[in-house]
Amino acid sequence: MALMSEAFSLMKNGVNKNMFNSNHYIPILKWKRAEQSALESIKNEDKEHLTPLIQFVMPKLTPKELVGMTEDEGFQETISKFRKKTKKIPEEILKAWGVAPVFIDFSLLYTIELKTEALEYILSEGGKIGTFLIPVLYLSDDQKIKEIVKNYKHGLCLRLVCADLNDMSTLGKKIDELLVSTGLKEEDVDLLVDIKEIEENSGKFSKYMDLSKAIPSLLKWRTFTFASGAFHEDLSRCKSEEGTIIPRLDWTNWVSQTQDKSSLRTPSFSDYTIQHPIYKESTQFFPPTTSIKYTLEGGWLILKGKKQKFGYYLANANLLVGDSRFYGEGFSYGDKYITEKAQHFPVYVKDPNIGGTGSTETWLIAGISHHLAVVVRQVSTLL
Repeated sequence: MALMSEAFSLMKNGVNKNMFNSNHYIPILKWKRAEQSALESIKNEDKEHLTPLIQFVMPKLTPKELVGMTEDEGFQETISKFRKKTKKIPEEILKAWGVAPVFIDFSLLYTIELKTEALEYILSEGGKIGTFLIPVLYLSDDQKIKEIVKNYKHGLCLRLVCADLNDMSTLGKKIDELLVSTGLKEEDVDLLVDIKEIEENSGKFSKYMDLSKAIPSLLKWRTFTFASGAFHEDLSRCKSEEGTIIPRLDWTNWVSQTQDKSSLRTPSFSDYTIQHPIYKESTQFFPPTTSIKYTLEGGWLILKGKKQKFGYYLANANLLVGDSRFYGEGFSYGDKYITEKAQHFPVYVKDPNIGGTGSTETWLIAGISHHLAVVVRQVSTLL
């Protein structure tokens, strides 16, 4: 009952009409256990300045499950597995994020039928338990998807990609068509420009930031966000013997671009945390190196380990807590976890059989948790 009351209070106080301004953070996360746990770990004072965009992804079948299956049978079994998972998603969102607004993206699901089925179910069941769900749509989405959110009480998020911005005349027409088909106005829609990966000196960020400023009716949209990602696809360029810094180009570019006070509207900041912005299912089948990815003010500190060598987590945690760049145990859940593992390192050295190194999942939780805490405080105090 308390959760439902909070949800109605949010709507009554106008959250649905004017959700946030430029001193707000929108992390883009896959809806997996690590990401769910990282969101759940966020402190309440940080949560006020953050609205996650969660992307649902297809589950992977284990080698044992795939035995004897044809490619088509494996495809159908994956869809069946996601359908079962769909039933749990509304409660998972409530547990991890409560009744604060959250964007939900279905674009990585395999078929239109699966997208529409999942969208209908999650919006319906999520509404019953008080979650504040905002569906993410693309201009290229099938009409069936647009029909589901027609006149939806929480509006929607329009996610534009680079190709959408290359012809402003066409963009304006497509936006008008979307608004007509959904029965919504710009004031009911959160605008998100997502340019995906960026590299140093490519000029991509500034090009599309400038183009985004020419989007029709820029001042009318409920919110305006600019997303990019600079975390590397893998850590092959990082050295094992010493810490490596990967520049946070998504952040530093955004800060630089938003210093222009003559801009019509300053966008909110959005990134892909400590993960590469392009999701590749094939990489989910290969074990990563046991590396710590630690967010700093302008870069990511990478303390690289080796595949399946979990002792490196403890050794690198021990190095990190002694580093002047460490934020301290009380900064976030992730920092507390790193501190505990560093303290366990001397015990592990004496007897590796005792374990306690943590897993790929628990270290991903720690890394994302720390990143979210760093960025939300940067964003909320900068503008």
